[in-house]
Amino acid sequence: MRLRLDPWPAEFDSPLAIEEASSIPRQVDAAVESSHWASIPPTHANAPCCFVDGVRRVEARVLAGHDGALVHGLLGTLAAGYVHAHDNTAQFGEIHLARYLILGKGQAQPFDIDIGGRPIAFHPYATGHNSPDGVLAELQSLMRTAESRIAEQLASTQHCVFVDGLSYRATGRFDVIGVIKRILEPYLAPEQFALVETLRKGERTPLFRIVDATYERYSCFLRLADPRPFDHPLAGAVRIEIGAAVGIERATSLATLAAAMLPRFASSSTRDPRAPQNLLPVGALEQEMRRRMGDPTLLRRAIEKSLARTPGV
Repeated sequence: MRLRLDPWPAEFDSPLAIEEASSIPRQVDAAVESSHWASIPPTHANAPCCFVDGVRRVEARVLAGHDGALVHGLLGTLAAGYVHAHDNTAQFGEIHLARYLILGKGQAQPFDIDIGGRPIAFHPYATGHNSPDGVLAELQSLMRTAESRIAEQLASTQHCVFVDGLSYRATGRFDVIGVIKRILEPYLAPEQFALVETLRKGERTPLFRIVDATYERYSCFLRLADPRPFDHPLAGAVRIEIGAAVGIERATSLATLAAAMLPRFASSSTRDPRAPQNLLPVGALEQEMRRRMGDPTLLRRAIEKSLARTPGV
């Protein structure tokens, strides 16, 4: 066997985590754009675009009792926002910040802390799930909902909206492009997926249509940057998704635009450990959102003080 490098640092999940077969029932049509399965060469584009992303953080996990049963919960903060980029300039747009006390078993109650005389409220949120993973999933869902809301608003006025990850699912009827950094499934037959390894910078595969029980979308793989000789041949590749409701003609135009635009925003390893998939506007946005979320140590201390004054939460 010849060893190749996975370029992301070991402390991050690998961008390549492909399973042999998916357990999710789905249909994939690889001939929706072209019956000739070959790479599509890059084109030139310089359109205004927006990059949407969100981050979330667990400030503290909490436990409570209700009718003799244990209730899991967490105090969490989320942020969602966007960067507008055009003509070699970029600026932050709206950034939404929210804090929640999420409790299982359908329970809900507010929670307030004070830092330097400034009150900070965690809004009550109830979920039927009652496990550490269940309440964390609710925080993730709240963040994705905030991202989708921003993407929908932008899609009505902007030419091109990229959403980091899969949160665009709720915006399937809009001109929104989901950018998936990690390749978790091939979706395609082995002989078709082999094309991804041969893509050069700016090239993409033809679109294929994915239909499962949740939703329908068009997708393709594209190359952000050429791998180094010792990198794995899938390094620098991402997958994009576009809601099927926009139609194949519009999806083809958006995929061509994405292949032309995204390599321009690819990060380098000197600036981001998840290069090139963690795009430059997304990395800058993540950093700014985390700054606005506040210092986690100060928040944790204030939470502990509040719990000490009001035991039983």
